[in-house]
Amino acid sequence: MNNQVFDHNGNEIEIEAFHPGEFLQEEIEERNLLKKDVAHSLGILPHHLSEIFAGKRNISARLALKLEKLLDIRASYWLSLQMKYDLYLAKKEEALV
Repeated sequence: MNNQVFDHNGNEIEIEAFHPGEFLQEEIEERNLLKKDVAHSLGILPHHLSEIFAGKRNISARLALKLEKLLDIRASYWLSLQMKYDLYLAKKEEALV
């Protein structure tokens, strides 16, 4: 899969990684779902869902499976977003050392 993005001159644009919680929040809002209902369906507390939205909690394999069942978005997609974000942070930290 090619994840490159180019500007109008053909130059590659580097896009900063984002926590998958941001995408999850957008997806829930687009579907007009209530946060408390989503949290209940996922078997987590509403404030834990808020922490995922804020990037303070990560999406685990178990949660990814629950999201797949709830939103019909593959668990592997959620885990891929989380892994890419984790790798982005690790590279950023490595650059500081």
